Amino acid sequence: MVISLLYFFAAANLVHSFSLPSTGFRSIKSWDDVKEPWDKAGRRYGPNWSVDDNLDPVETPGQTGAMVWPIPYNSSYVHPEMRADLPVGKFLRSRPNLGICMSGGGMRAATCALGWYRGLNHLNLLQKARYVSANSGATWTSLPLTCRSILEKKELGTDIDLDEYLGKYEGKYDDICVEEKSLIGKNLVEANILDPEDPLMEIREDWNWENDFWLDLSNAYLWNSDIKPILDESSLPFPVFVATAYDSRNNKEFFPIENTLLYSGVPLDPRKLDKNAFMGGGFVQGVALNAASVEDETPVPFELDDNKLYLKEFENPSPVVKIAELTSASSNFGASGDAMLKIDLQNSFFRKQVYGIAKMFKGELKKTDLSGYFDPGKYKWWSPTTGGAPVDLNFVDGGMFDNLGVLALLRRGCSTIIVCDSCDTDVCNGSIFDPNIDTIIEETCGVKYYDVASLFGRGKSIIKDIFVKKGYKDTLNDRSKVFAPEEFDFLMKEMRALRMQGKPLVVRKKLPIIPNPLAGVYDEVEVDMIFCFNGAVDEFCKPVMEEESGGPLGWMFGKKTKKDDFPYVDTLKCDYTSQEVSKLASLSSYNLVEGLKNVGFDIEQV
Repeated sequence: MVISLLYFFAAANLVHSFSLPSTGFRSIKSWDDVKEPWDKAGRRYGPNWSVDDNLDPVETPGQTGAMVWPIPYNSSYVHPEMRADLPVGKFLRSRPNLGICMSGGGMRAATCALGWYRGLNHLNLLQKARYVSANSGATWTSLPLTCRSILEKKELGTDIDLDEYLGKYEGKYDDICVEEKSLIGKNLVEANILDPEDPLMEIREDWNWENDFWLDLSNAYLWNSDIKPILDESSLPFPVFVATAYDSRNNKEFFPIENTLLYSGVPLDPRKLDKNAFMGGGFVQGVALNAASVEDETPVPFELDDNKLYLKEFENPSPVVKIAELTSASSNFGASGDAMLKIDLQNSFFRKQVYGIAKMFKGELKKTDLSGYFDPGKYKWWSPTTGGAPVDLNFVDGGMFDNLGVLALLRRGCSTIIVCDSCDTDVCNGSIFDPNIDTIIEETCGVKYYDVASLFGRGKSIIKDIFVKKGYKDTLNDRSKVFAPEEFDFLMKEMRALRMQGKPLVVRKKLPIIPNPLAGVYDEVEVDMIFCFNGAVDEFCKPVMEEESGGPLGWMFGKKTKKDDFPYVDTLKCDYTSQEVSKLASLSSYNLVEGLKNVGFDIEQV
């Protein structure tokens, strides 16, 4: 139980004068004709601002005008950021239909993400991809990079220097300290990720992404392309940060929630997962998060005229939410226990016992306050499709539903998806494959690779069943399965073969999608999936195969496995050295760059 609990906590993170009539939601015409002085951009869409029926900005004391959208209900649904009459939609439609997703996994995932971004920049894919999705640890790198690039463009009128922020791709690892390569990498080393007062990335003294990037400011990036263009060929992909949420009145069921620079919301009908769900789905523009609808609580219909936009007035949210707060709150895996475990993790006595156990077995946690591991992010959210009073939502780690961020990209119809997984287990591990019959061991493989396996309906709960609520373990695959189960065997066997050859763990497969309304995936098409696993290659370290030994009492206590930790570095380590960050980031970039070459990936064919 102790070991299970320790692994359960591994991915936690604490970075954590005019009035319009209230007529429910209002249909408004296209945003193509919106014009405004640049100095009002961004803050216009925030507290005390709205738009009238002519789309002119107006002051609305005590109120905020915000866009609302229905639940994605079928394969023809157009996500808000893809609307052809919005600047961001025109921009995204001009790019190849490529999505890139980066997994959770705490500090290990954040470091791998640094390497993945470095490799993608080297291949010029960051300037061509349509989407990037990230969860938990990967957001610790993705969020600063995304927000910083927007702030630099808006404030300085220049593009972010990606070589400076990410470090240049140099192929094989050369043992140069990460401080000399990357500003983000330097801060990954220096930041104590368990201290919420210590910013992950503070490069300029006058402003930084954590303090300045509010959700209302993000709209300057999305809407105002004609006055002072921010979206251009050098812009980064549209980011989707995946999380899990549950209604504070009912922690027996949980739902995916997506946070973007434009909106937050539940991308499916929660009542499909739980017929008694209090809350509904749909998207609300980020400026209205933490707000209640003014007077008229009329819900937005499930299906709307795709040629129209809809706007509602909300009470001023208090406070206006920073995108940094949302993503850090949704990186908190420990707090997921409310929805996952039978044990009450909010119980103070139990918390104290767990702290003691964790610090006993993990020396680096002795001086750390672990209380935040159990505290979900708490926000009010008005559901477009049910209306009524706002729901108190608890945000927890996206790994509960979609640790890889794959489902978010499938919902958006990406035809090609590069899946970057910071997995912590060697595919040659003796508990994954039975060497005698060359087949995967279902129970352990489904646990170690639960996030990948669940996409194929083969996942297993990472916590022992005895501790897990029935609703979680019985629905893990039902709410995630989008590919045929047998394809998982083929994928893992190919990965194992590459690992044994010391080659980058990148496998490309064209997979037919199995529509799954529980996942909000409706397309019945083939998607080009490119899986990139964290794993050792000959160029970085000689593969260390598993050695099992149990000593003279091995028959009683079982065999123990000995292996080199790299690159499966413990995510609970809070003191990654510059060498560890540099080596793991370099390995990740090498794996991705060389692996994409090996599978013949060509962006011009997407």
